Amino acid sequence: MASSQLRVSQISAENLSDASDLPTEERFAALKASLSARKNSHLDSALPPGLARRVVAQMVATARPVRGRLTVKSERGSIFLDVSLRLENTASGFRLVTVDAKEISFVLEVDANERATLKFDTNYVGLEISKALRLAHFWHALSGQEGILCLDRLGPDEEKFELARLPLPTDPSVKSAEEDRIRFLEVLDEVNKATNTEFIYPSEIEDEDLKSLNRVLKVTRGGWIALPITDFTTPMNSEGVQNVLDLAIQRGEVFNGLAVTATWERHKIFGTWVDLGPSVRHISKARLATPPSEMEEWLASRSDSDSSFDIRWVPVNEAWIYVVYHEWPKPSLQAIREDIREFEEEYGRDSNEFRRAWESDEEWTREIKDADVWLTLLDAEHHLKSGA
Repeated sequence: MASSQLRVSQISAENLSDASDLPTEERFAALKASLSARKNSHLDSALPPGLARRVVAQMVATARPVRGRLTVKSERGSIFLDVSLRLENTASGFRLVTVDAKEISFVLEVDANERATLKFDTNYVGLEISKALRLAHFWHALSGQEGILCLDRLGPDEEKFELARLPLPTDPSVKSAEEDRIRFLEVLDEVNKATNTEFIYPSEIEDEDLKSLNRVLKVTRGGWIALPITDFTTPMNSEGVQNVLDLAIQRGEVFNGLAVTATWERHKIFGTWVDLGPSVRHISKARLATPPSEMEEWLASRSDSDSSFDIRWVPVNEAWIYVVYHEWPKPSLQAIREDIREFEEEYGRDSNEFRRAWESDEEWTREIKDADVWLTLLDAEHHLKSGA
């Protein structure tokens, strides 16, 4: 089999032109509308007459803000938020409100007839993901499970009040959106911890951010990724360009078993770069799309020894590119071999026979559905066995 190892100094998402979006088991694209960060999450509920006045009387002993704690207690456990509260007079009564907390707004409002309302709003924009996730879990505990909402005064004298039975009434569409948000935040938190990155909840959620997040998630979970692409480029130094040029002259413009080593790869998610480290990219068959004359011209005219030249490639027969990342968990060799065995059993052909026929462009190989997947698995098996 004719194959070649090409080393490039760097490669990023811009070096690959996707043929289609990756499958998204997390349904990021579908969740985008419900994850709109500009829509705060809101809950409100009426309280028993007289309770709010008693709470306020006990909570506020001075004109200064009072330290408090909101706690949800249920069979699943408890979750709390610490808040600072102060008393404000209103046209029809008074209210107890949170102070200097952009992410939450808790209001206990009482009118002249002692009718009381509890209101709870959240705003995730600008929060670290770990804090946003805790806030989202608290909101879900208020609206999604049976329990009790309590308010504690933490000082100067501790006091506890049971404010409401849970769950608080919630619009089903809002509740569904918050559940989607939790799944989204859990994925961000997972990537946070895996890559030692700290994301900030964005003011806007763009398709490109979700696409990059999904790709990074697949890599951190499995250590590899398969991409359908229309073309890709490899920035190469003069030695690499000369190597490709020599091979093209000897063997033609179609390269079999192409393996490209990348020293790093990074993706931008919500304004933060995530580095996935070095990788090897395998593609079963690719056609050199950059004319040899352009490579020869660049080699003859270059003046800077550190300069690089982008060589463009186009997959043959819609072959996918398979990327293995050195710093992340590698896929199981056993699992790869089981997938290969399924292809062999389905088509009654040995993998070595299939690869030889594919490289010779024998007609029967074109009739195999997902032949590129079979080849990708064979490349993956070879890579894992070699320990590269």
